[in-house]
Amino acid sequence: MILPRHKASLTLTHNDHKDYYMTVADLMTSEHPSLDKDYFVSDEDLQVCIDTNELWEIQWYPDTPVGFYKVCGSTLEIILARAMEIDGENQ
Repeated sequence: MILPRHKASLTLTHNDHKDYYMTVADLMTSEHPSLDKDYFVSDEDLQVCIDTNELWEIQWYPDTPVGFYKVCGSTLEIILARAMEIDGENQ
């Protein structure tokens, strides 16, 4: 598996919302501080997440434990592809 470069941590999460008996739709309408619409690969993929109740998240700190990137989407492949695009843009 190819992951974005990270000198600090990298976290990969799948369906964390289900541990709290929530849906993706609940997350998007609640005051959830770690999830923002801008993190999603696209508006269309956000809708897929809502429709299927599937949510993959990757968050990584490329240089220091201060600044991070986060990508959310409906599949592991989608978020890894976007993460690698971001990583390539910032090298």
